[in-house]
Amino acid sequence: MKRGQIRMTELGKEETATGAKSVTQQLHLRLRMHSPVFICIVAFLLRILAIGMVQTRPMDGASPLWKSGLEIVNIASSIASHKGFSSPFGIESGPTAWIPPVYPALVAAIFTLLGSRSDLAAITILAMQALFSALTCIPLYAIARRVFDENSAAVAAWGWAFFPYELLIPELFVWETSLSALLLVLACYFSIDLSQNDRWKPVLAGIAWGIAALTSTALISVMPVFVSLPHFFKRRARFPYKTIATVMLVSALLVCPWILRNWHALGAMVPVRSNFGEELWVGNHEGGFGRIVSGLGPADNEAERERYRTMGELSYVTQRRRQAIHFISANPAPFCRRVLYRFRYWWFAEGEHAAAFTFYRLLTLLSFAGVVLALPKSKDPLVLAILASIVIYPLVYYVTDVYPRYRYPLEPFLMLFAGFAISRLFALRKRKIGTAFVS
Repeated sequence: MKRGQIRMTELGKEETATGAKSVTQQLHLRLRMHSPVFICIVAFLLRILAIGMVQTRPMDGASPLWKSGLEIVNIASSIASHKGFSSPFGIESGPTAWIPPVYPALVAAIFTLLGSRSDLAAITILAMQALFSALTCIPLYAIARRVFDENSAAVAAWGWAFFPYELLIPELFVWETSLSALLLVLACYFSIDLSQNDRWKPVLAGIAWGIAALTSTALISVMPVFVSLPHFFKRRARFPYKTIATVMLVSALLVCPWILRNWHALGAMVPVRSNFGEELWVGNHEGGFGRIVSGLGPADNEAERERYRTMGELSYVTQRRRQAIHFISANPAPFCRRVLYRFRYWWFAEGEHAAAFTFYRLLTLLSFAGVVLALPKSKDPLVLAILASIVIYPLVYYVTDVYPRYRYPLEPFLMLFAGFAISRLFALRKRKIGTAFVS
């Protein structure tokens, strides 16, 4: 063989090796881009970086951070000082069920270990919230892949990792929003295909729903949707009563001790939390405009705080509920206008001008587009369940009070449909480019 031919053969082998290496690198990149664990790690690192962007140190007792979740922080401080689950407004007012128990207990554990309202405790709480938010990527990816496809799952998970509003909310407030979002998608994931022969899945679903109820009571509103609705649209010999009963029983076993505690401490049957009357009054009272106004409740009004302490929690919220119901019955037209206002605020943050709300509204529009594109798949029971949850979850907020972070637990499902819309857009663009290239 001539020297030139030998050289050409060697160059051909090098090009083949280079091409194989390039293909391998592309494959590894694709695997990473479609790895929910990798996406979760990136999401967590971004949220840790965001702490330094939105918070100023030291975050000690004078930091405004502690006022962002005042009731949770006060109850946690009470627990850490061995005074029990009590005093949500910073004065000695006795046992409370104003807030569900899970998140104040987590914050109290951090206070006990690192000091109440200390700088280190603040960093730990924010890092914990960042972790909860980042972990949401994993079940979100699994649900999106089950409902749509792998590309939609990757877009939804990466969207959750990078979307500014989802990224910043866990670093702004001491609140249960990031944990609630994680618990809702986990409960949904464990509730998928409950009829399959997996005896542990109903137990895990029941545990997830029970913890969710003890973290944010609103989450339990969509439990019947995910546990039972899909089975009505499947053709099978019989309805899985035993499986659904297992889920309900396990979740009830987790919630019942807290209800019994409320009965013993407050002397009344309080299903998880007590403050519905206050929330109803906040959005529906004479002189109000439909949602919370600073300075009117016991959290930031000294006279109301003293009245709350004197009357006791249950009497206070009962009076607030009666006032709200009287206002609603006497003013049906203004009440309907407020409901419509809260609906607009929930989806489009009406009246808010901060840059973050641009992304809030963008997610609404993208998710609506995804819902429209997903309608041909509406025969899928899980798609129907997720759509139903998006409709049902905010109903209580339309009636009572609305605030931007209240929507955060539902936003993984909005991101799921937004991811579907974006992936379909990319697929359409590739198809057009391919058609143009062929022609």
